[in-house]
Amino acid sequence: MSNITGEEIEKLLKKAWSDFFKYYESEVRECSKNMSKAETFKEHWIIWNEADLMVQLALNFKEQLAKNPPSVEIEMHFDKNLTATKPSNFDGYSFEDKLIPLRKELRRKQGPKVDLIIAKKNDTGPFLLCAEAKFFHYDVGRYRRTPQKDIQKDINTLVAIKDSGIAERVVFMLFDDYYCHRDQEKYKEIMSILAEAEEHKLTILKHP
Repeated sequence: MSNITGEEIEKLLKKAWSDFFKYYESEVRECSKNMSKAETFKEHWIIWNEADLMVQLALNFKEQLAKNPPSVEIEMHFDKNLTATKPSNFDGYSFEDKLIPLRKELRRKQGPKVDLIIAKKNDTGPFLLCAEAKFFHYDVGRYRRTPQKDIQKDINTLVAIKDSGIAERVVFMLFDDYYCHRDQEKYKEIMSILAEAEEHKLTILKHP
């Protein structure tokens, strides 16, 4: 690629996601072939939490970049606050004046923390892509949360980031290893939220 856009980065991220889960499924089939269904539910299978998901995705994304090298250097950043207070993490960026309105729109004391930012190195324009991820391996109700509210919060954050011109593309990623197996009612509600988000042009990557 002579240069690279947010749309092209998104395509590479989608390919990285697909490639990882092909590998993941093959590993699960191999490791669980002598286990009962109840036993498999107790295993973590490569990914233990959202941080692990981001690591695996980053490794596969780097492979995609190597196969499709852009002329500019690409950086990945994780768990970064889009702070609006001074001094800001993004003084001098083209979207600096959007950070306080973003915080107010989302009703946060601080700017939102973004799971993944992909940007051009030494570039102060909009990010190429921002992404949020959720990994469910148990019922989050034990922490007085609901998966629906957790997901909707992330989606609202991404939509606000996109509408503010902070990122060219925004992506929500879901790996559900719990509700799809054990709570079909909540799973259907989750899928409904994601379908509505897609109607608003938000890119969704999900497994299963």
